[in-house]
Amino acid sequence: MNKNRLSKNLSFLHSIIGIGILSVLPLLSSCEKEEPLWKLPPPGEEEIDQVAMGETYTTTVFYKFKTQTKIERSINLFHLAFESNTEGYRVKMNNGKNVQVFNTHSTNFSETFSVNNNTAWSYDAPNGHLDSTAIGNWLSNTETRESKNEVYIIDLGDGASPKYKKFQLLHVSDSTYTIQHANTDNSNLQQCTFKKETTATFTYFDFFSNTTINYEPSPLDYDIVFTKYKHIFNEDGVITPYSVNGALLNPVNTYAAKGNAGDFASISYNDAAQLNYTNAANLIGYGWKYYNLEESKYSVLPNLFVVKDAEGVLWKLEFLDFYNNTGYKGYPKFRFQRL
Repeated sequence: MNKNRLSKNLSFLHSIIGIGILSVLPLLSSCEKEEPLWKLPPPGEEEIDQVAMGETYTTTVFYKFKTQTKIERSINLFHLAFESNTEGYRVKMNNGKNVQVFNTHSTNFSETFSVNNNTAWSYDAPNGHLDSTAIGNWLSNTETRESKNEVYIIDLGDGASPKYKKFQLLHVSDSTYTIQHANTDNSNLQQCTFKKETTATFTYFDFFSNTTINYEPSPLDYDIVFTKYKHIFNEDGVITPYSVNGALLNPVNTYAAKGNAGDFASISYNDAAQLNYTNAANLIGYGWKYYNLEESKYSVLPNLFVVKDAEGVLWKLEFLDFYNNTGYKGYPKFRFQRL
């Protein structure tokens, strides 16, 4: 076979192969399925609900939007709340019961302490951040978990008798805490080792029963909690703690943002997604209402909030009233809707 004929045959073969490939490509592409575009589900139904804190705000209500579940607890059941996770060691106070503490910085537990008008009481920050608690870092070494063994004086709050005790935080492990406490004159000395409550964010301790109590539900069982708490006002450098009542966020993967008041009906998912979210516990807080001196009653201010729950779902929230149908205060009424 001469070179010219061989060249022609090769050219013809290449053309046949090329035509075959081109004819197959549309078939291959036609077999590929296009990915469907993900669409947001339609918003949920608008719901209206009300919780009962009571006129003296002694009932704490844990609330979940998805199920409209209300879990009620008396605010008087505990004094201290201990961080429950294995690495946890930080301790909060029951500010809603007006509990407060004073660090003596003494390590001599047998010393007798007195309380007077100059006692420098401390309070937890209302934002719920655990680096801003009144007790603070009681460990000398967070890795070895050695205690500083400092003695604290605690004011056990409303209606307590005795009103004051002293206590030491002695030890923390992955699963337990150990504390000791007594009256300020050294009477009624008690020590207690108790387990961390693994199903809740905090473990709640009552000094009078010297044991833990069931208080907080699982973090997946609520989004916000209606409760009495302490707000710290700072006016011109003057610190004034004051008892207020309102809604605080679940500290576990729950966030909230303020929207434009009056936009409840019109705010969309895309609008809400552009808001600035924070996990500060008191973002919703108490400021959606105020006490009207002329009418001697609470009035609700224009308000709008969006809560992002632990599952990432957005809920728009607007408070409507602070009274029940018979005119008693302490019954926050609100509407909400899943975006």
